Amino acid sequence: MSRYSSWAEAKRRIRENQPEVSDAERESREQAARTAPEAYGVGHRLREIREERGLAQARMAAVGISRAGVSQIERGEIHDLETMRAYAEALGAGITVTIEYGDRTAGAA
Repeated sequence: MSRYSSWAEAKRRIRENQPEVSDAERESREQAARTAPEAYGVGHRLREIREERGLAQARMAAVGISRAGVSQIERGEIHDLETMRAYAEALGAGITVTIEYGDRTAGAA
């Protein structure tokens, strides 16, 4: 017998040990874990752009984002569109949003 459990068995044990966590919350946590590396990469690139432009975090804060908020964006922890718009504006950049559904796309902002 193997010392290791199947993935299905591991998930079953987690559900048993955390009955207070709903399936929706569990799915939300899993989605966050899947997108975290991409968000970190985006934040890192944003920091590089800010530094290339010679802008300090304090300068970014002048458009309404706190230094802590700038730091969180650059660590990939904040993704809300309005905060990202303010950050982009401070860089002299813009944001393009595309909604994709199947083979259809629509520009949204």
